[in-house]
Amino acid sequence: MVTYLIMAEEKIKNLHNFFFESVIDILLVQKCTNIKAFEIENNSYFDVIIMCNVNSNTQMVSSIKKLKKLVKSKNKNFFSEGLDSSWALVEFEGVGIHFFTEEAREYYNLDDLFFDSNLMLQYG
Repeated sequence: MVTYLIMAEEKIKNLHNFFFESVIDILLVQKCTNIKAFEIENNSYFDVIIMCNVNSNTQMVSSIKKLKKLVKSKNKNFFSEGLDSSWALVEFEGVGIHFFTEEAREYYNLDDLFFDSNLMLQYG
């Protein structure tokens, strides 16, 4: 079991009874860093946005493949784009996951877009 620095348990349970902990565990096992999860209110597309850093494209693709396997095992739709770049996006069941190299995360600075959102989790 993984220990999280900041997490709202009730938010996890309300996430479409989805496997939030399993998603975070995959990111941690794949050695993704600077993981943040934001609850997005009043958004018709995403309930949760997760952002994390990766060290290489290989690490990014491997992490996304593991997530795809998990999501598909639950018969859920899965979409990804940007696998050959420094920023990739994965979408499934109201969850968006952004994978960045450290340089891309600093450049695009998407964390600031969610300054008024509830920070559900922060790790690393």
